[in-house]
Amino acid sequence: MSKAVTTFLLLCSAVSLFAQSSEPSLPPPIAPEQIVYRHWPEQFVQWIGPELPYTMIELYVDPGAGTTPVYDAVLTERTTGKRIHYANQQQMVDIDKRSGAEAYLTTMQLDRPANAGKDATYLLRFVDHAGEPVSWQFVQGSDISERGGGSSPAGIDPPVLMYRERSAVAGEGAAVKIGTKVSVADVWTEISQPPYFVAYHGAVSENVDIAVFAAAGRQWTTVSAPKSLSVGADWKLKAQDGLGCTLHVQALAGDRATIVDSDDHLPGRTITMEAVWNSGAWSIEKLHYAAAGADASQDANQGLTISFVPGASATGAPSKFEVTAGKKTRIASGVVHGDEAQPRVGWEFKDPQWLRGKTAWVDSAVVSQKPATAETASK
Repeated sequence: MSKAVTTFLLLCSAVSLFAQSSEPSLPPPIAPEQIVYRHWPEQFVQWIGPELPYTMIELYVDPGAGTTPVYDAVLTERTTGKRIHYANQQQMVDIDKRSGAEAYLTTMQLDRPANAGKDATYLLRFVDHAGEPVSWQFVQGSDISERGGGSSPAGIDPPVLMYRERSAVAGEGAAVKIGTKVSVADVWTEISQPPYFVAYHGAVSENVDIAVFAAAGRQWTTVSAPKSLSVGADWKLKAQDGLGCTLHVQALAGDRATIVDSDDHLPGRTITMEAVWNSGAWSIEKLHYAAAGADASQDANQGLTISFVPGASATGAPSKFEVTAGKKTRIASGVVHGDEAQPRVGWEFKDPQWLRGKTAWVDSAVVSQKPATAETASK
């Protein structure tokens, strides 16, 4: 199963619509806005020349636990910057669409070399939504290492943050063919040192974390909620499509809670929230996103963490945010704030440089109390 995950950052419960009762329940710490987080064990990328109507091609690979690996290929349009996804499994197509992307199901084949490493050659083939055959030959141009890891520019509209644990550059012969037109990777002059080292515009990476600051707001109904805050307490929510979400209190120190979020839309992902219950409202101080199966409490060096100072609250007041990855490497910062006119949240970036001044507006999720049944109402 893919380690792609859609995560719901609930900075507050301001939009929760709870019915009055003699024993009021605690509102869930589910964020009105959401981002999309994904972890991929393997990523390939190549920049494309003017021969084709795209600027970049990407391939994300997850061997998963099934018989067929999950593939998610992305072509970025040159004129609009739009990222178009192609996946070989319907679940991945659905995940891409939930993030607001244009996505298509197609048959995909990835031929891998007998031996990985420098000079290894990979060949990806599929057919795009216009019926054009796409083939991508990727040649690895160096040994993979942590020296090639780190953060690099990704999507701008919507903003995309990407962090790689290890990476290697592309080598001579990397090329993309769509229909009858071919684009061969150019020499990466900024990092090449000929004749000893010549890199080409592309890379293969291991353990890639991606955060996309966009998604449609989801409508949740509260099925059950605790009356008081305690270890083991659960909130159970249901979305309009019938799938559910559970928020579980894993640890508690006074009014400070560690809460794990499990969403049926994307089973297996790990989202850990640090939140404070104060004066009848939630204040979210930290959210940690990790690969499916990872234990964020045991390995803080994996995944992405977003911290808020002061804690993001129901008032929608500005709060500084910082995104860290890997061994506490800061990859972004800025201010998150509400919008008085619309149910949405703005992520205003201070850095990285290529996102400075960019504000990502993310639609809010809405949580409502489950309507009482006639039997319940008569009691």
